[in-house]
Order: sequence, then structure tokens, then C-alpha cells
Amino acid sequence: SSSSSSSSSLFMSDDFIQETPEDTKERIQAMVENHPVLLFMKGSQLFPQCGFSNTAVQILNTYNLDFHSVDVLSDDAIRQGVKEFSQWPTIPQLYVAGEFVGGCDIMIEMFQNGELAEMIEKAKADMV
Repeated sequence: SSSSSSSSSLFMSDDFIQETPEDTKERIQAMVENHPVLLFMKGSQLFPQCGFSNTAVQILNTYNLDFHSVDVLSDDAIRQGVKEFSQWPTIPQLYVAGEFVGGCDIMIEMFQNGELAEMIEKAKADMV
């Protein structure tokens, strides 16, 4: 029966308590609101686990700012939830000043045409 499994989960660490999709959405929303420049990626800034995430980090590093990243590989709820949150099917995903910017291709394009620099400068001004 399901009752026995749910009671045993109380003794596990918080990491294992099943989050509802609604919980995950709220958690993502809070991250987006709290971090002016936020990257959902595979791996960490120092050790990206995919080429696209690596490119995203390299681009953000050119702006010389302290951006926040979330490793979706270590958080499966976020990995699924962020795709629904943004209505965007792939990782990495960049948020600037609470707005979803896009994935790697969009970041490259906006990096090249200067739009991303403008957005980030605005976000940096808000960070102070």
C-alpha cells in the first residue's frame, strides 16, 4: 500500500521528499526573481557537462559578472520543471532580470548583435 512508503519518506533527508510540479514551479520562480542573471545548465560553471552549457558560461563570463547557475543534472525536478516553466524544451536556459531570454543559439545571436550586453548591463545596475 502507498501509506507505508509515504510514512517512511519522513525519515529521509529533504532532498528525497517528492516535490509536486507546483512546488518545483514555485522554486524556479523564486530563483528567477532572486538572481538577476540566472543560468539553468548541465554541470557547474567550472565543469560544464555539455557543450551548449559550456558556450553559455563562456558568453556570460565575458560580461565579468557574478551570475548564478543551477545544475539541472543534480536536480531532476528542476530539469523537467524548467522546461515547462519557460515552455522551452532544452537546457541551457538563461534568465535575465526575471525574464526568460532563451537557450544557447539565442544567447550566441544576442551576444553577437550586442543585445545581450545591453540586457546584462541593465541587470548589473539592478544588482547594486
